[in-house]
Amino acid sequence: MTSPVQSKEKPSFYGGDELHVWKQTRLQEVMAAHGIDAMLFTKSEAVRYTTDFYAKGYRPFMDLEYFVVIPSGGAPVVGYSSGSDTHRIRIKSDIADHRKISGPETWAGALAGVLTDCGLGSGTVAADLLPFQVHAGLVEHLPRLRVLDAAPLWIELTVVKHPIEIDYIRHALAIVETGLHASFDAIRPGVRERDVAVAAETAMRRAGSEMQPFLTVVSSGSNAAIFERIATEKRIRSGEMVILDMGAVYRGYTGDLGRTVCAGEPTARQREIYRVTHAAIEAAIDAVKPGATCAEVDRAARDAIGGLGYAKYEHRFATGHQLGWGLHAEPLVHRGVDYELRPGMVMCLEPRVTLYDQPAVGGAHLEEAVLVTRSGHERLSRCRFEESLLAQD
Repeated sequence: MTSPVQSKEKPSFYGGDELHVWKQTRLQEVMAAHGIDAMLFTKSEAVRYTTDFYAKGYRPFMDLEYFVVIPSGGAPVVGYSSGSDTHRIRIKSDIADHRKISGPETWAGALAGVLTDCGLGSGTVAADLLPFQVHAGLVEHLPRLRVLDAAPLWIELTVVKHPIEIDYIRHALAIVETGLHASFDAIRPGVRERDVAVAAETAMRRAGSEMQPFLTVVSSGSNAAIFERIATEKRIRSGEMVILDMGAVYRGYTGDLGRTVCAGEPTARQREIYRVTHAAIEAAIDAVKPGATCAEVDRAARDAIGGLGYAKYEHRFATGHQLGWGLHAEPLVHRGVDYELRPGMVMCLEPRVTLYDQPAVGGAHLEEAVLVTRSGHERLSRCRFEESLLAQD
């Protein structure tokens, strides 16, 4: 359970034995600290994180394909629905107990069987995503089972990164930078947003990205004004602001960065909203230090935007999120999230100013990855900001 992976072949994009053992040990420590008998995960990234078996990535559509049950003091049990995994899991993992599960209607019974086999028919289990019918069926099969929300435990398990994890995140971010630079080169009047995304994604795949963790954003002109979070068939016009937000994955760890450029000569108003967004991200980064809270970092960004007269157009949701395994990890950098920052946390900060009622102006979005250190913080990306947009009139 806490030994290096012993299989015919190492798992695809394996993070290494030291990290595998560390994650297994942390799982057991977190369960013991909270009196949990087992953890039950169905999210593909959680299955992969806890076992290192390459579950099928970050899918844009939610399918119930995997589960993993990790008993306290025991080895993980994995269920899967795809027949193609039958040989992969045997050859490229050391999971001894793996079970092929058929349609969604059988999942509750299958999970009940695993928990019963583990002696947990009346135990306390922390679970992440359980569709209603699966949860209802599980409770019907095991009425004495106590099911808790695993979200707080997942935060505790993943929020502070191992040094190896930080190295992998740095590598993923370097890959994203290649995608951003490819985008800068591709952006010109007449080019479709989608074609810019193709250039970025091709560059990142060639640089070593496993996959795109989310749909690449290339949002120009009127799309930038509403932060359209895809790359459409729209052709970029001269003088339009173009928002870029993209990610890469290296050995399971995500890089995520965002920049804004102008396809041509920016107007004074476009430079202004860019400078406001830049002031917000700098204020947020300056607020990152041990003991500060996520809410305080969020407030720093919003105060910068509001102080420059653009509160009406600020980002409506969180200023940022934790970065590492998966995407948009918690705790979010958001109002009311009083989680204190600790050394080893890695977060993305992404303030935004979008003039939704002025499509000719567009919007600006900037995203940086920041590591919390003992003395404050460290920026993890080297990708430039746009000097032509920072310039004063």
